[in-house]
Amino acid sequence: MEDSNDYEQRRAENIRKNQQLLAQLGLEATSNEVEALASSSKKGKTKARASSEAKPVQSKKPRVKKEQEEPVRRISTRLRRQQEETIDPNETPAQKRKREREVAERRAAEEAERLEAEQRALQAKRPRHQELHLTAIGDELPPAELNSLRTTLSTYCSEKHPRRVGSGSTSDDETIKSDARLDELKKKLQGVKVRSRAKLMRERIYSMAYHSEKTKDLIFIGDKTGQMGIWDALAPADEVEDDDGEVSAQDGEGGKYWTLQPHWPPTAKSSISCIKLDPIDSHSIFTSAYDCTMRHFSFTSGLSREIYHLEDTLLSSFDIVPGGNEIWVSDAAGGLSRIDLREDKDKARRWQLNERVTQKIGCVSINPVTPHFLVTASNERSLRIWDARKLVKLPISQPEEDNKDALNYPKTTEYEEVDKYLQSKKGPGLLRGTYVHGLSVSSAYWDPSGRRIVSTSYDDKLRVFAVNPSSLMLDMALKKFEPTAVAQHNCQTGRWVTVLKAQWMPSPDAYPHFTIANMNQSLDVFGYTGKRLASFSDRSKITAVQAVTASHPSVLGRYCTGNASGRCVLWRDEE
Repeated sequence: MEDSNDYEQRRAENIRKNQQLLAQLGLEATSNEVEALASSSKKGKTKARASSEAKPVQSKKPRVKKEQEEPVRRISTRLRRQQEETIDPNETPAQKRKREREVAERRAAEEAERLEAEQRALQAKRPRHQELHLTAIGDELPPAELNSLRTTLSTYCSEKHPRRVGSGSTSDDETIKSDARLDELKKKLQGVKVRSRAKLMRERIYSMAYHSEKTKDLIFIGDKTGQMGIWDALAPADEVEDDDGEVSAQDGEGGKYWTLQPHWPPTAKSSISCIKLDPIDSHSIFTSAYDCTMRHFSFTSGLSREIYHLEDTLLSSFDIVPGGNEIWVSDAAGGLSRIDLREDKDKARRWQLNERVTQKIGCVSINPVTPHFLVTASNERSLRIWDARKLVKLPISQPEEDNKDALNYPKTTEYEEVDKYLQSKKGPGLLRGTYVHGLSVSSAYWDPSGRRIVSTSYDDKLRVFAVNPSSLMLDMALKKFEPTAVAQHNCQTGRWVTVLKAQWMPSPDAYPHFTIANMNQSLDVFGYTGKRLASFSDRSKITAVQAVTASHPSVLGRYCTGNASGRCVLWRDEE
């Protein structure tokens, strides 16, 4: 206690001496100011520390007072015109007539300009039916990227890559179980993993096609807004220099990619529902979209032309005969159309196969060995096999005279004519087989041999149907049309994920197998027996459902998938 008092006395003595010294120098006022500043600073720090313990420090941004805008006052056309026009009360009758004539001319010019603007805005929302060059559908690409795309496409046009189909032999199934093709497929699947990824499209991916070139992986993608993406998945990405002078791959994505806009307008009304390469040489590609049009894009000429148009009816799917001259198109109104590319597009024909226009036919597939047999999948739960030779013989229904819009449609056979034929003695020859699923059928496809069909349904089942080619030769319905294999699979995609569709690997030489997305963010591979052969996933790289799938047409172990954000993934082995 005494030590503390001695310390305080010495401290007070030092302060007194310092004050005397400052007084002699005339600095007493300055000392008082310094002490006051130090005291206030200390108090401020204490207060700030206390406030910081109570709540986080908020940045002090100056509040800008918003100026109150005067509300827009409406004014009638009559008053507005009176304000614009200055009328001389002493004008002569001649001057009055001249003024009224000038006003009428100005109003007519304004009205014409308004109508023209409305027409341009309306035209921008309509599909484009004219021929479009690569520079038009790729107008968002810089000139350097357009030249790069031309070079890439011309490279793939140096050789022909025709589509190969199976023999349709009836003895295949007897030897396929002991075939080495299954062991070869399993060996290939063991090495499959993610090799490349890229965010190609702005919106959800709807469709996909894999090019037949073996030395590269070129994939074509259709999205929700009518854009078509072209992805060279393993090509070295273009290197760009950033602000710091460092060179890196562009966007940090894998491969090179380009986007074109063949369908218009660029909204959800132009979603590309189906995309397929020309089966003759793979030098061109066909696309169908919700803008009610179907287009053909040539790699050699760079021209995109319309080959079919169905007014106010969404085109859901199509398939091309192996010869490449004939296309069958399904639509959302329950119809099926036939296009012959050797004829004018106005020569197309259409058949209303479902009774109600709400019964959508979501998928059509052509038997590659016997192309006159078609399989359709509908949301009214049925899968059907049709004989196209009987369809083309049905009479064409005459449109009603007061329905002018019907004159713009292709020559149509209405449902009443189709049903009348089905009820006749010859009817079983037209509809060869029908199988009703538990819920809507999303898709149905023939395999490359033309002997099997795989269907996908919302009843969460994948079904494989075996069809004996000899039974199709008879002019009658199949005696038995039941699935030979059934696999449970979650197909409840909901609103934001593209509908799942099981699709065969296109090579007729491979063990028959098909791919389909899994709602657990993986890619599943099934054999024709309904057994799952592999399931690919990578949680570190894949975080969304890979809803759309495609397989390389001739090489095992190469697959591509796409999701709702527009990102694509290449799965393949190391070779």
